[in-house]
Amino acid sequence: MDNWKGARPNRLVREVSPYLLQHAYNPVDWFPWGEEAFEKAKNENKLLLISIGYSSCHWCHVMEDESFSDDKVAKAMNDRYVCVKVDREERPDVDQIYMNAVQIITRRGGWPLNCFALPDGRPVYGGTYFPRENWLSILESLDETWKNEPQRIYEVANELAEGIANTEIIKVKADVSNVNLNAVLDENLNSCRNHLDFKLGGTLGAPKFPMPGLLKYLLITGQHSQQKDFIGFVKTTLERMANGGLYDHVGGGFFRYSIDEKWFVPHFEKMLYDNAQLIEVYSMAYRLNPNPLYRRVVEETVTFVERQLLSSTGGFFSALDADTAGLEGGFYTWEKGEVEPILGYDSELFCVAYGITPTGNWENTNILYRSLTNAQLSSLFGLPEGEVDYRLKTSLTKLKNHRDFRVPPLVDDKIITSWNSLMVSALSAAFITFGNDKYLQLALSTANYLVDNHVNDDWTLSRIACKGKVYGTALLDDFAYTINAFINLFKTTKNPLWKNYALNLAQKTKDVFFDINSGMFFYTPANTELITRKMELMDGVMPSASAVMVSNLLALADLDPGSEYGAIALQMIANVGNHIKQGNVFVHTWALLLLSSILPVAEIKFKGDDFNAQERLIASKLVYPKLKFEQSTEIPNKFLLCIGNACQSPTDNSDDIVKWANAISYEFYV
Repeated sequence: MDNWKGARPNRLVREVSPYLLQHAYNPVDWFPWGEEAFEKAKNENKLLLISIGYSSCHWCHVMEDESFSDDKVAKAMNDRYVCVKVDREERPDVDQIYMNAVQIITRRGGWPLNCFALPDGRPVYGGTYFPRENWLSILESLDETWKNEPQRIYEVANELAEGIANTEIIKVKADVSNVNLNAVLDENLNSCRNHLDFKLGGTLGAPKFPMPGLLKYLLITGQHSQQKDFIGFVKTTLERMANGGLYDHVGGGFFRYSIDEKWFVPHFEKMLYDNAQLIEVYSMAYRLNPNPLYRRVVEETVTFVERQLLSSTGGFFSALDADTAGLEGGFYTWEKGEVEPILGYDSELFCVAYGITPTGNWENTNILYRSLTNAQLSSLFGLPEGEVDYRLKTSLTKLKNHRDFRVPPLVDDKIITSWNSLMVSALSAAFITFGNDKYLQLALSTANYLVDNHVNDDWTLSRIACKGKVYGTALLDDFAYTINAFINLFKTTKNPLWKNYALNLAQKTKDVFFDINSGMFFYTPANTELITRKMELMDGVMPSASAVMVSNLLALADLDPGSEYGAIALQMIANVGNHIKQGNVFVHTWALLLLSSILPVAEIKFKGDDFNAQERLIASKLVYPKLKFEQSTEIPNKFLLCIGNACQSPTDNSDDIVKWANAISYEFYV
């Protein structure tokens, strides 16, 4: 990766994105995304080569090293194409278009994403990682076709443009009265069931992504339905992830995904959005199952993001690189001969506990994972479980202290509005569950950072802050996630400031993104320079921005009953009814909204002075999506749970309220 030494910089040297700067000394004549590249392509009648990735992506580094740093490859790219580099985290709207194209072409996607396009931006061919010789062959053959048979290229471009324009888009409103919410939810649950790995957790097969939104949906739905096996599935998944190689046992936090079905071998990049959402789902799972493992994971993951991703300005950086000094996972893996002198007397116990072998369990080194439980180790070594636990924790601290002297992975120092908002919501959920004031204070400081730096005077948002520069047009996910974070803070703190922020941002979102014809929100503002304006309907590792916006509208309709937000939200749910039926695990946020729409409000009335404390105590044990707390002097006992006009018996025991609310099932509300 030292090929840049002595090289002349290209245009990317003027950018601030860590990913773009990683390519600033390539011999490729890279352009950043913008009008200059498009004009050059038109003037010289060349195809565009649009290459998209992100700084912590392992295979992006591999292709850069093999191809983009190679003089012969760079000459072929420069002579034949106008080459454009895009950070997909800066411009997910650009990534969305060309990822759609590659998925249509190859039926798969990923990064690096390399897409060839006409000078007007319409894609014609693409793929993900290409080995050097394959890449050279494609560069030559596609250019020859463009020069000799341009009509073939235009025909493909027209077909792809039509396919992209019809993907993830809703053009007309559905009839709200014709949508049977219960039937749609049942169909989605049945389709999800066929894709779940009930033995190992997660979705069937490999690779395995955490999918925290899916886990949240199945946790809540499993609790509030007759399908309790979904709760068991979530339990299996959370335990397998936390005990597997996907989790950083030494430093806390989760890697992006595992390449195998057992959560063992990760791709070693750590993303803020994964860790934020996993903090939330482990916190919520603890409310139903107070497993010490869940609490420990939350504590360690919060500590990790605070230690390694929190900037001095108050926002969180985006990611940690997968590679260290060109070696994937080098910062996180261990050789047995390295561990033994560090741990001394405790090394045998630790190596057995974490699967460390002399020859290595992966590529001649060792990924840490829990191979045996404390109870099993207690029996095997003849030690009390408390002593086993203490010695393993002490060993992990020693290894962390040693690891701190290694060359650390690079930090992507972009602060992204939407991802930071996910962190605010996660910390709010963790505070509700555990009552740890540190979590609330961190949520508040992050939210205040966003208000001070990313929220503009006209209630627009800036998407990115990096190296002292705040820039980038915010997209629907930035608005939706931020509104959601402020609503969560209002519910947690009762401070009306957060409600007012949420209401103002919601109005701006409607002004900028709402489509009156379909009743939906576009993902991009109207003035986008892309070949088509799309929506974001499907959930992935991050929730659909449109679905989160529906959640916001439903919450704001309760806070502002005279608004049209409730009607817009119900129209959007009706519009995506067929998507929810057919989307299986990729519409989890929408499906959770269906559940919320079906379930009634659980109104919890309380008599006494310590209202906030009692509300938090009850909320810390519930995953019910429609709670309303109310102080009352008119009830005979301390607590009363009412659903519509039906109330349970008054009680002085808050655990009764928890038991009754957690027992509500959507099947009873057809």
